[in-house]
Amino acid sequence: MKKYALFLAIFIALLSLSCSSDDSNSSTNLGVLTVNGQSFPLTKGFIIPNYTGNNPSYNPRRFYFILTNDEVSLINNQYIYGNGIKQLINFNMYVSSTHAGSVENTTYPIYDTSDPNFSWDNAYIDHSGINTNVVIQNNSYVSSTSLSSDDLDGQATISKNDTTYTITFSFSNAQNTVFGNYTGPLTDLNYLY
Repeated sequence: MKKYALFLAIFIALLSLSCSSDDSNSSTNLGVLTVNGQSFPLTKGFIIPNYTGNNPSYNPRRFYFILTNDEVSLINNQYIYGNGIKQLINFNMYVSSTHAGSVENTTYPIYDTSDPNFSWDNAYIDHSGINTNVVIQNNSYVSSTSLSSDDLDGQATISKNDTTYTITFSFSNAQNTVFGNYTGPLTDLNYLY
């Protein structure tokens, strides 16, 4: 009976270690991108913040962010992609005219000039590229299976609390459905204006 109790105690200890190890690994998944029923993990987020200077060539309403599964950086304003990237969604965003210079906590619809309620003064998505099956070689983008928000209806909602962003998005048309979420930090890509 003592051997059985000892065996059971060891088994429970090993099981709890195994479970805690799985839990720590799952925390690296900060979100998910789902394209036509197939889900892909999002583990990293990056942002080019709004321009806050005085040069009229740059729009202080515009910001840009990327959600993906590996590292992204900028060198001389050229993207350097981690060779492990398999999925990537990028968002070209505009805050409302009253929130220039900051990321606005609101819903950003895909711009649609045929919508009678659309106004350039409101927040909107100018473009999003949804990329799966991404091929990166020598830190450069080679190819992917891609969809564009230009061909879809939908929106993204963003809220920021301290350094944590919560982002949800949903796009669709008759052939495609894209949705997802991300909760975590966005690393500043330090674009050189």
